[in-house]
Amino acid sequence: MRDRSGLSMLALLALVLGSLGAHGDVSSIVHLRDGTEKREGTIRSESVDGIEIEIEIDRRSLTQFLRWDQIRSILGDAPTEVRLARLKMGERLWRGRFRLARQDLRGARACFLAALAELSPPATLGRAMTNEGIARTAQVDEQAWTQSLEAALTDSVLRGRVAIPLNWMDGVSSFDPASGLHLAVPPVWVDQERAKQAESELRAAENRARAASDDGLAKILGDCARIAAADAGSPAPPPLIASESKPAGEPAEPAAGQGGATTAARAAARSGAAVIAAWANALSADPALRKRGRTELRKTIANEDGLVRIWALYAEGRSSAMEDDPEEVRRGVGRMLLIPAAYATESPVLARAALVQSTRALARIQDDESAEKLRQIAQEYHRNSNGNFTTQEGDRP
Repeated sequence: MRDRSGLSMLALLALVLGSLGAHGDVSSIVHLRDGTEKREGTIRSESVDGIEIEIEIDRRSLTQFLRWDQIRSILGDAPTEVRLARLKMGERLWRGRFRLARQDLRGARACFLAALAELSPPATLGRAMTNEGIARTAQVDEQAWTQSLEAALTDSVLRGRVAIPLNWMDGVSSFDPASGLHLAVPPVWVDQERAKQAESELRAAENRARAASDDGLAKILGDCARIAAADAGSPAPPPLIASESKPAGEPAEPAAGQGGATTAARAAARSGAAVIAAWANALSADPALRKRGRTELRKTIANEDGLVRIWALYAEGRSSAMEDDPEEVRRGVGRMLLIPAAYATESPVLARAALVQSTRALARIQDDESAEKLRQIAQEYHRNSNGNFTTQEGDRP
């Protein structure tokens, strides 16, 4: 009797183990977003960024990574609440891409913001793609400029860590692979009250990043907060303790199915972070640090050919315009005015900021005649640039 019970128990265990094995190798059908393609195979892993599915092609087993925004549905097993939430987030991201491709920037932005709210910080690829969408729609919401800037900086940092699919969104991107920055979203404010609010928002974002142990992101956000403080009329003093933060391009462990960033992408992220740091130093309350910052910016101006050179040109001129020596102020104004004169099409936000800051700098050294002429030019530029943002308020970028 005991022998029979033993055999029955062994048979039951075999049945249970067999069932578990069969469940682990269950075949799934993944329908992609184009409505026609599908993948059939075994899902080997899932993450916040997508799935790895093993499929068979020409009698060979291959593993393919699919992002959530590429997946319409998964059939073959009972979905978990986590998977359903990820599919929902992927749909928002896909709708954002779809609307962006059709120039529905407001609709696209709403989708990207909703997707970002559903992503947790470890979603490196998903966070990078969603933040890129927010950065690329910055022009539709002037009042959310700081939100767009935070998104642009986050994407820049993450691109230095995880491989990003090429051409994942249609349209022209402002992301510069050489500097690792979104050059259409510079850290500039000409309305001082808005700059003060931006400083507060960026400090809060810096603290969130530091609480998440993301020192690279915290550093670049903190540097932009220092830039905002200067634009608010209250240049920040240098940090009391030198930062020992990891560089913005510090590699992080990629999600399942995703490789790390290339050496070139990591170098670009570090380069962009260095430009932002030099810009912040050049606007410091410390004259010696301002001078060092300008020296670093001049290296960028001399060595770079792309649009990041325009950022450095503006930042160096803005720094010189803060000095007490009238000749140094005029030199800084001359540097800034090169931007509306030569690069207004490439960087309209910086061009407008250059006009406003130059006007203020000349008024400060009591060159009232020149300041008045520039003020008139700035007003005319403002009237003619209403396509840069959907809404306009005074001189605010």
